[in-house]
Amino acid sequence: MTRIRARAAIFALIVVLPAVLAGCFGGGGGGGSEDPNQVLDQTFNNPTKITSGNLAISLNGSAQGTQSGSLTAAIDGPFQSDASNSAAFPQLDLTAKISLSGQGQSFSFDGGLTATKDNAYVEYQGQAYEVGSSVFQQFKTAYEQSVKRAKAAQGNQSASSIFKQFGIDPKTWLTNLSNEGDEDVNGQNTIHIHGDANIEQIASDLEKIAQQTQGGTAQTLSPAQLNQVKSAIKAASVDVYSGKDDHLLRKLSVSLSIAPPASSGASVSSVKVDFSVTLSDVNQTQTITAPSSAKPISSLLSQLGISGLGPLGSLGGGTSGGSVGGGGGPSQAYLRCVQQASPSQISQCASKL
Repeated sequence: MTRIRARAAIFALIVVLPAVLAGCFGGGGGGGSEDPNQVLDQTFNNPTKITSGNLAISLNGSAQGTQSGSLTAAIDGPFQSDASNSAAFPQLDLTAKISLSGQGQSFSFDGGLTATKDNAYVEYQGQAYEVGSSVFQQFKTAYEQSVKRAKAAQGNQSASSIFKQFGIDPKTWLTNLSNEGDEDVNGQNTIHIHGDANIEQIASDLEKIAQQTQGGTAQTLSPAQLNQVKSAIKAASVDVYSGKDDHLLRKLSVSLSIAPPASSGASVSSVKVDFSVTLSDVNQTQTITAPSSAKPISSLLSQLGISGLGPLGSLGGGTSGGSVGGGGGPSQAYLRCVQQASPSQISQCASKL
């Protein structure tokens, strides 16, 4: 594994992964022979929040052509949110496995991220490393302030209504809906709703999000470009599995097949992507404990040749929170930017890194 690849994997575990989690703690589904549209309404607007459980995310992709390759990724483990403070960063204990191959090369990564009430730990090559309580507290504070501002912007609506601030209804992303009947998902009886992805609507909404998150400077797709995207996507489907009794989301799957036009001269003739998010033991208490024999995060950073870890600020080695890579630099500027930004401006803070 090269140092660059290792840096990317560690960064994803500590910084990107929480963002993925934030989008998973929403509501759930329908019942019996209900109208699929009604099931989706219940799914995405359920007032009951998912505050704990076991999360499993999987991604499988393959490309065929002169530059063929494959990607598999899995993230799974328990999480537990603070019922008294919905803005607080959740406790979690997640493991990640990534495998990538192509052009005669391969890359694999096994690691993990554990967050307790007062500290965080990264696992890499079977060894746990302590981020440090002071650094973790800085991150938690920035995260909580960001969530509170997002809720204020939404008028304290449910988490699933975050799309409303962009003027988007995710139900319009599906067409040709059908109720596939009851199916078991990890021992939970669910209603399976299937639909085709509305590529034109999704592209339009993603442009709308990009316009707002980048201060209105994002370039929109022309009708010709949109038609090119639509013609390249040969099949796109979405499956929603909703708890029959509690109307809570248990699984969301997306399948995508792409074939670039021959005239494009692309070295890839076809791409297949399958993505899913599964939730089990929903709203059952999870116990998150710190790993044993953890070393200071500075040991890992030195091993990988990293002088700092961007958005987390000056990283400390252990609970004392000593600095690595110097304090008050771009990392601190990023934290201040995140703390002060509105939800639609947070992406602009990347320039502070």
